[in-house]
Amino acid sequence: MVIFEYRFDILPGKLAEFAEYVETTGRPGWLRFPEVKGFRVYTNLFGVSSPQRVIQVDVEDLAALERIFKDRAFSEVRARFHSFVTNLTHSILNPIFSK
Repeated sequence: MVIFEYRFDILPGKLAEFAEYVETTGRPGWLRFPEVKGFRVYTNLFGVSSPQRVIQVDVEDLAALERIFKDRAFSEVRARFHSFVTNLTHSILNPIFSK
């Protein structure tokens, strides 16, 4: 399994719209793929430092992540996500220890 992780801030004035996007489009857009095993959104506990949010998506493997990113409908989901965020970075994590 790999974990795809976005770290980002939400553009000013877009918080409510972003929250609706996650519920109606973002999360369902990821979870429609059987290779996706988990989807989590975190907020910064203190809310004043960056990044304000982190999204982690558990995916079976790197090949599955590549297939998802090549999916035409998913490209629209990603493009809409980018319209809400700034200071975006991402990582592909490989868990080496978990309890």
